[in-house]
Amino acid sequence: MARQKGKTSKADVTRRQLLDAALAVVSERGYAEATVDRIVEVAGVSKGVAYYHFESKDAMVACLLEEGLDEIIASFEEAAASAPCAREALVQMAERFAALIFENADFARFLLSELWRGSRPWSAAMAAREERLLGVLRAQIKRGQGEGTIRREIDPDFEAVAIVGMVLTTTLHSLRENDEAAAPDQGRRLVNQICDYVHHANMTSLRLP
Repeated sequence: MARQKGKTSKADVTRRQLLDAALAVVSERGYAEATVDRIVEVAGVSKGVAYYHFESKDAMVACLLEEGLDEIIASFEEAAASAPCAREALVQMAERFAALIFENADFARFLLSELWRGSRPWSAAMAAREERLLGVLRAQIKRGQGEGTIRREIDPDFEAVAIVGMVLTTTLHSLRENDEAAAPDQGRRLVNQICDYVHHANMTSLRLP
């Protein structure tokens, strides 16, 4: 899901091919039935090349999830730093998260299936990234409560998890119910609905824009 910026080497391209292929195969067959043989076939590289970059299928999938979450976290941190107020930051985070899901629904489905598991080789790394992601959200909720733009009775821990779960599930539900190749305005409408919900679910009657 994440993409490297700047000059891209041949090794970077091959690594990206392997990660994209791993996601495609896991999406097609499920993690348990995904094999390195099928991944290298889809990627168009040899097994030796695959093992040069990743020691195992587990390492490949772990990297896929970790890089994807890192991209989401970076996007959230950018929104938090640039938004003029906390409520706007939360709306931007919801918007960016939903847009990322629309861009890569296969990744989002796999992320949802793995996010709260505790028995995978990558579970500890996932849990650490989940905490970072929720921490950015919690900080903005608390900021908004201090600003007087977010209701003080809201529990920041609950609200942070609720926003992540709501955006993931509502976006994936929409993609399931509709043609994933539908016109972009369908996605835009849903993103607008999500942003409107986040905005109004948190706001206080004070200092409305």
